[in-house]
Amino acid sequence: AQAAVRGDLYKEQPFVLGVPARVLSEEFPEEEKVLIQGIIDVYFVEDDEIVLLDYKTDAVNSGEELVQRYKTQLDYYRKALENIKGMKVKVCLLYAFRLDETIEVR
Repeated sequence: AQAAVRGDLYKEQPFVLGVPARVLSEEFPEEEKVLIQGIIDVYFVEDDEIVLLDYKTDAVNSGEELVQRYKTQLDYYRKALENIKGMKVKVCLLYAFRLDETIEVR
């Protein structure tokens, strides 16, 4: 709530990130790039660093299942935000509606 008052709360932020194609497959030439686009659910600035939060509605039995499914996605979100904002992402979080739980993704 404090981030919203300060104007440091951002919702549904679109981004485009260029990554080496080799990250996706060894078959791609080394010099090729691929554009990844997405929408970040929520992030806010806290102590000059970013807290990234992504909402998930998957039917899962544990937070670890979500982490396994979405860690790569959050890594791309982290890279995009750090490039765009010029700030470090200090923590990535998933909020699992089915579990009513917030999970930190390392």
